[in-house]
Amino acid sequence: MIGGSALGGLVIGAVLATRRNWRILKTIGNVGSLLPRNRPEIMHAAAMSVAAGISEELAFRLFLPLLVALVSGNAFVAFGVAIAVFGAMHRYQGRVGVIATTLVGALMAAIYLMTGELWLAMLLHALIDLNSLALRPALTGAWRAA
Repeated sequence: MIGGSALGGLVIGAVLATRRNWRILKTIGNVGSLLPRNRPEIMHAAAMSVAAGISEELAFRLFLPLLVALVSGNAFVAFGVAIAVFGAMHRYQGRVGVIATTLVGALMAAIYLMTGELWLAMLLHALIDLNSLALRPALTGAWRAA
């Protein structure tokens, strides 16, 4: 259900991005330096999105919480630290971006803990990044303005 919702949101976002009044690419936080500047960079942004979805979920939902839990003996502390570090690692996006990525990190942790499936958090993370960094710029032609 969660995967279907994410895919549905991706399709709805893609359709809305093609509408005339959605031509301006709206992002949460300062991600301008990550957006593609030309057509070939769209494929690089897509590859980066998938890599980030996999590697960040491994690091912040599995490895870091495990390490902190081994040191502290507390799983709540472990996931709290991992979520806070995940948000802090996105400082380049500014205050709003840190808040948004911290909330998304908490959502991904909740999905992982509720389902026990890390691949699902990886998939959702990759879809969010693909939407922001590859699909929307490709559909809106935002790369032409750069």
